Amino acid sequence: MTGILIWNEDRPDIIFDNGTFYGGLHCGECFQIYDTKWISVRLEYSDNWILVCNGHILPVSYGCKVML
Repeated sequence: MTGILIWNEDRPDIIFDNGTFYGGLHCGECFQIYDTKWISVRLEYSDNWILVCNGHILPVSYGCKVML
């Protein structure tokens, strides 16, 4: 399923193309984000929410396309 990564009250969430919400993402959840190509990431929390990709830390890009 594809959707858009959003901030939803206290954590990142996904709103899917059909208008439903994932229900809030949690640490350790894996999904893909689209940034010129699909990239596999894992959500983690340090001082803030971050994405981890092959050992590299990426900022959470709210508004980007995601796929579970």
